[in-house]
This record gives sequence, structure tokens and C-alpha cells, in this order.
Amino acid sequence: MEDEILQVQNLTVNYRLEDSIVKGIENVSFGIKKSSITAIIGESGSGKTTLLSAILGFLPQNARISGKIIFNNEKIMENGKYSKKFRTNRWRLISYIPQNAMSVLSPLRKIRSHFIDTAMAYNIPKEVALNSAKEILPQIGLDEKILNYYPFELSGGMKQRVVIALAIFLRPLLTVADEPTSALDVITQKKILDLLKKINNELNITFLVSTHDISVASYVADEIIVLYNGHIVERGSKEAIINHPLHPYTLYLLSSVISLSSKNKLIEIREKFMVKHNINKNRGCPFYSRCPFATTICSEEFPPNMRINDHEVLCNKPFEVEKSVYT
Repeated sequence: MEDEILQVQNLTVNYRLEDSIVKGIENVSFGIKKSSITAIIGESGSGKTTLLSAILGFLPQNARISGKIIFNNEKIMENGKYSKKFRTNRWRLISYIPQNAMSVLSPLRKIRSHFIDTAMAYNIPKEVALNSAKEILPQIGLDEKILNYYPFELSGGMKQRVVIALAIFLRPLLTVADEPTSALDVITQKKILDLLKKINNELNITFLVSTHDISVASYVADEIIVLYNGHIVERGSKEAIINHPLHPYTLYLLSSVISLSSKNKLIEIREKFMVKHNINKNRGCPFYSRCPFATTICSEEFPPNMRINDHEVLCNKPFEVEKSVYT
């Protein structure tokens, strides 16, 4: 679609070990609208980092990849082969805020050196790099004098802002952030999320943010993708996912962090998510073993991807779930 800056098509990533294959993500497809913030939500092991690494071209050598990625209307990857244009201009196109970002700054080098090194990798002169850094730092709430500081002289929140500045100072079209608030206290988390929203609004940079905390996704995102066991199980607007989720896994995530109205039957079945069904690993729904709504068909048939109103859900019985929870 013309209004989508990123399109991921039938992306599958597995990892080859010495005597086995470990699944990362399976047949994942979605698009991200230009100038939006999209959040990928899921527990540890859901495949979030694998998905982001595939988009960035950062997967290890033992990864086996199929599918296609289109960025800004140009194919940048097909079946594990990334285009030369993308590989040589990666940071100008898609930049990265890594998980535990505060630890990526070298303790032996001043902040200015980090900006200079990033710029020189793209043949940008030192003075141009420093001028760009001095321009961007005040926009994210930092004084340009910190360019002469070492990382240990900055607070955790300040170091996180520096890493964000490094990700955006070449004005990429898309910035990928992997758990950008995971190591921060609640107050600093809000400040960082507000900063991402500010950058998105003022600099028109599109964001793809992964998180295990659905409250973070609901605060920062326009669109939400729910990932479970390597599959997208629900996707749609923030309003649809937060206010009227249809997949049992999304309901489970919401039940753990949001106080729901007593009129919503989810509050009555919250503890039932601890159910353990025997699972057939070769077929059936990925969430079958933990789903309180599961029936025999869920253990036998992989669910269809259904379009319901303004979101998609991977479930054999979404209407039955809706009836149980919302009526």
C-alpha cells in the first residue's frame, strides 16, 4: 500500500543448531503506515527480537530466512538476501535503539565521539556531525555541553536520550526500538515514551517499538501487533486492541495490567488462563495449551487469520470469545 513505509510479507525465521531447528517467527505479514508508531507486544520468547533483527538485517549466520521485506516501495530483502542499497545506507533508512541501550555507549569515549563515529561511517565530515548533534540534542531535552561528557557522568535517562539521539540524528525514515523502556523506572519510562511521541510528531520519523508491557503499547502506539510463539495473533488500531480485543492471548495480557469493569466477564475467567491442555506440536492453535476457550477444533486445526471490523485475529473461535467476554 502506498501509505505504508514498511511491508513484511510471509516472513519466516528459524535457527539451525547442531542437531535441531529452533523456530523464531512463522509466516509473519504486516504493514506499517508512514509517520505512525506501531508497537509489537509479546512475552519473552514470542519472537519480537527475531522479527526486529530480520527487518534490520542483524540476524546471526545460523538463521534461515524466507519471505520478503519492502521498505519505502523498494524490496530490501528476499529469502535472506538484503539489497546492497539497504546495506550501505542502513542507518539513513532504518535506525535502531537496542534493548538495554544504556550499555551500548563506550565508557572510555566522550559522547561527541559516538556521534562522530556514526557519521563517519556514512562519509559525513566531523564538523557536520557535531553541528547536527548540537541541533538534535536540545530537541530531546539535553544540553549540547554533554557532548564533552563521558557516559558515566550521565544519568540512566540521559544516556537513553543520547542513544535515541544517535538513532535519529541522520534523520532516518524509520526507527526500530527494542524494549526502549525496560531498564528504566516508571517516571523515566513516561519521559522516554513522551520523547518518542514528540520525535514522531515533530520530525515525522516512523517508529516500530517492541515491548512486553501492553500498557507501554497502549500509551505510545497508533497500531498494535500482538505476537505469540512466533505468530501474529492479533493486529489493529490501538483502540480496537485495547478496548475490544478478541484473541484470548491479548485478553490475557490485558487482564494482568488493567482493572476491568465488573461487567466484563474477563475478570471472572482471569485465573483460568493457567489451564494446561496437551498440545499437538504439528498442528492446531499456537495458544491452545493456555486458552480457557479452547475446544477440540483448536487442537486439530491451525486458526485462520480473520478480519473483524478494524483488526485481524488468528483464532478458530473469535465470535465465541467475543460472546463470552462482552455479553
